Amino acid sequence: MSAVSPRSDQPVVTLRTRASAWLAAQSRARLAIALFLAVSLVGFVARFYGIDNMPFWLDEVTTVNRSNLPFWQMVVDSLSNHHLPSYFALAAAFGHYGTTEFVLRLPSALFGALSCGVLFLVGRALGGWRAGLVAGLLLALSPLQVQYGQEARSYTFVILMMAIGLLGFVQLARDPRRASLPLNQPGAKLAPWVIYTLGTLGALNVLSTAFFWLISANVGAAVILLRDKQMDRRRFLMRWLIAQAVILAGTLPWFGAMDIFTHGKMTNATNWVPQITAHSFWSVLGSLYMWRTTRLVSFHVFPAAVPGFGMLVLALAILGFLYLGRRRVAEPARAGSGQALLPALIVLAMIPPLLILAISIVKPLWMPRYLIWSSVPFLLFVGLGVNQLPRRWQNGAVAAIVLLATVNLVPYYHVETKPRWDLAATELKKDMKPGDLILASDDLPVYMMNFFLSRKGDVIAENDWTNDVFRAAKQLQSGGRVWVMIGRVGQADRTPIPNFKRIIGPLGQPVAAVHVGDLITMTLYDKPPVPAPKIAKAEDCRIVVSDKGHTHVHPITPSGCDRLALQ
Repeated sequence: MSAVSPRSDQPVVTLRTRASAWLAAQSRARLAIALFLAVSLVGFVARFYGIDNMPFWLDEVTTVNRSNLPFWQMVVDSLSNHHLPSYFALAAAFGHYGTTEFVLRLPSALFGALSCGVLFLVGRALGGWRAGLVAGLLLALSPLQVQYGQEARSYTFVILMMAIGLLGFVQLARDPRRASLPLNQPGAKLAPWVIYTLGTLGALNVLSTAFFWLISANVGAAVILLRDKQMDRRRFLMRWLIAQAVILAGTLPWFGAMDIFTHGKMTNATNWVPQITAHSFWSVLGSLYMWRTTRLVSFHVFPAAVPGFGMLVLALAILGFLYLGRRRVAEPARAGSGQALLPALIVLAMIPPLLILAISIVKPLWMPRYLIWSSVPFLLFVGLGVNQLPRRWQNGAVAAIVLLATVNLVPYYHVETKPRWDLAATELKKDMKPGDLILASDDLPVYMMNFFLSRKGDVIAENDWTNDVFRAAKQLQSGGRVWVMIGRVGQADRTPIPNFKRIIGPLGQPVAAVHVGDLITMTLYDKPPVPAPKIAKAEDCRIVVSDKGHTHVHPITPSGCDRLALQ
């Protein structure tokens, strides 16, 4: 009897153990869902608050105009202007409910919020719920990420897609052995392949900058193949190649169409990007990795709300690197321990910014919009850094980091991150008298003001403005008045403000100046300039270009004289 008793008790013990394991798994799943929703909610609230405080700027007006076009015309217009149509199709759907800042920026807020939740899932998979919370909430409260989450453009859409791709990639890197098992074997993993493929495919159908993610993911996969010896390398490689084939098959036709509609000039899309300088270099790094608030249309960096917070974030990232390295050493022989995980994540975090920096030496690309994705894998290391702290400090550290990040974000809502051409248009129409003339550096200031005036059924007439300084001088000589508009419009103005100020120098001194926000000034002239500016011959107009100490003089047409910085 005694020999039978243990065997009769065994099924009861096994059933109880399985039930407990199932309940524990359900509890963990419910907790993960709850935290995913909580992190996403924080991200949405941060982006929803003050979402329409700042007016549309130049690039967002493009979204407004394109979302009002018929579908196929919208597709053609997108491709002709170096853009993929997916985001604008979505904007058009929202545009049925209005084209206000509030409505058209909602998709970006939603995408940005979901990106925070997905990053939580990635961090949780690598280092537990604390690591996930820190990574997801820092993404939710990053001033740069919130700023792009309040913009009617496609950047948060592509970040969400790449975050989904990152989730799949991390699962592959954590356990490449199971990812390379035959699908009919127990424990084989297909979901990571599907998640990575769909996320990357989606990203490449939103923005071409996702190619930097594709490149880094392929290098990361090569690292996995070289470093991890506990998998079927041949099967892993074949599945990876299949995933790339699916991604490219769903992507290249769009880029082929773009090449056709841009007449083979796809690379001209970034010709507007200014040359990289020491100031722009540090400004971009500060906004990406040091949690500084910057102005969207320039490289201006605002003072830090929490001095030293960026250094704290950087220190946690270093600790996260050490944490993964320690775990790799502690689990050298465990099957599926992801021995290539650390170097693969380093590749994902470092290749995009380093590649863009290298390209910028030849063709400028160093802009926050092209680098904004880089802060996502960086935050994984930041979240993992909490695990390197003594266990008794970890909960307090999570609370302190989130509190400091919240305090650091608050000033963002009170600074002028975009030019107030809406206020300038209202002020100008209020102060103008019949017969007054507007002088602008080019058509963009008037274009922006007319966008906002058209909402009220009013516009600046074509005859009421010019970019010809000599017409403005004649206006003053005939006893008229001239309003000069000086201000930023985009991230790279056609005529730099210092040049424009030299252009208007011959008009003399203004009688009044009105500052509209921090970025726009309206100046009034009502006296003839002395001496009167004149050009005897059209060929006297020249562009003088200084290149490395050598001066080159290039003749230009009379229509270009208004762009000449008078010497």
